[in-house]
Amino acid sequence: MGPAVSAMAEPPSPTPARPSTIVAAPVDSALATACYLFAYLLRFQGTELSAFVQRAMVTLPLVVGCQLLGLWVGGIYRADRRRLWLLAALRGTAMGTAAAAALTGWLFGFTGLSRVAFLLDALLLSMLTLGWRAAWTLARSRIEPDPLAAMIDRSKEADSFGRTLIAMFSYRELLKNLVLKDLKLKYRGSVLGFVWSLATPLLMIVVYTVAFTYILRMRVQGFAFYVLLGILAWTFFVSSSTMATGAIVENAGLVKSVFFPRAILPVATVLFNLTQYLLTLLVFLPLMLLLYHVPLGPQMLLFPIFLGLQVLFTIGVALMLSTGTAYFRDIRHFLDVALAALFWLTPIVYQADGLSPRARTAILLSPMSPYISAYQKIFFYREWPELSIWLLATIYAGAAFILGAAIMLANEDEFSEQI
Repeated sequence: MGPAVSAMAEPPSPTPARPSTIVAAPVDSALATACYLFAYLLRFQGTELSAFVQRAMVTLPLVVGCQLLGLWVGGIYRADRRRLWLLAALRGTAMGTAAAAALTGWLFGFTGLSRVAFLLDALLLSMLTLGWRAAWTLARSRIEPDPLAAMIDRSKEADSFGRTLIAMFSYRELLKNLVLKDLKLKYRGSVLGFVWSLATPLLMIVVYTVAFTYILRMRVQGFAFYVLLGILAWTFFVSSSTMATGAIVENAGLVKSVFFPRAILPVATVLFNLTQYLLTLLVFLPLMLLLYHVPLGPQMLLFPIFLGLQVLFTIGVALMLSTGTAYFRDIRHFLDVALAALFWLTPIVYQADGLSPRARTAILLSPMSPYISAYQKIFFYREWPELSIWLLATIYAGAAFILGAAIMLANEDEFSEQI
């Protein structure tokens, strides 16, 4: 009986909280290679791109080696808790890229290389090293659940990413009712009700057309159309982000009394604002296409794809903001300042084509720029979006959604104590 009792008393080993170095190092190496080359794709175009990429290939092994060493020194291969990954990734990529730039300048010089590309590389690599680890953790918890979870008194419906999605589908009536509640509250007491969702874009079209055509006298034909494409997409993102900061803390009674996947609350705010956005587009797009005699083109079929990516990106941001505000209420005030600055870093009221190459690259890296630029390319310029827009829109959407889901799942059990 002794050995049997001892074996029963000893808890099984939990699933590792981080991928092994044997798995992580090759993935980080591949990402570092891709990020370094993609940074040059963002920075240069045409024949200039070919010349710089040839030079960059010479320094590629040195840069990737320094960045892997930086990640190791930064501690990302030793960090057992997901909360430590952010600091380790930022510290490691910063140290590794700085060392790579210094050694590259000393050994090869910067002739034919770009200092801006090093900065872009560090930014992209830090995002992707975090993103794939978050995805690994979410997938791992679904495939190999923690054996200790059976000993913990908690609902199983939301202890992994896969189960959370299933649980959200099971609670879809709650999600629908939350969205409908917000819609009813928005127009409660008004005479026109939902008609305001259709009247608002009409008023905006009149105001912006008069302002840019007759007051500012913009020489660009149809510039009001260009601006409104960005303003409407930007308003959807800002409204969703702002409402998401209160998604958890303003529903304290519901969170403390009823079990449901907490992610439903910020997702409901995004879907509510998405409904508003779609109702506005229902009036805005046909009217503006007719007003400015814009012919229909096959590139316009890409709009649902980029809208889906923006929704995914916005949901990820909403999950992060709602979780963070449960711990730090100051996030609400910081968000107001951040969004005001981000507005001017997004090509909404100006055209990025008139900027210098460096400024254009910096603007494109702004989180909302790929989506708004894609809408402007599709409807205003009637062109196919460039590869850089596709890649950044996809990277931002995937990274934000995965990080947001990981942060929400790691902290949702503590919300009742924090709010």
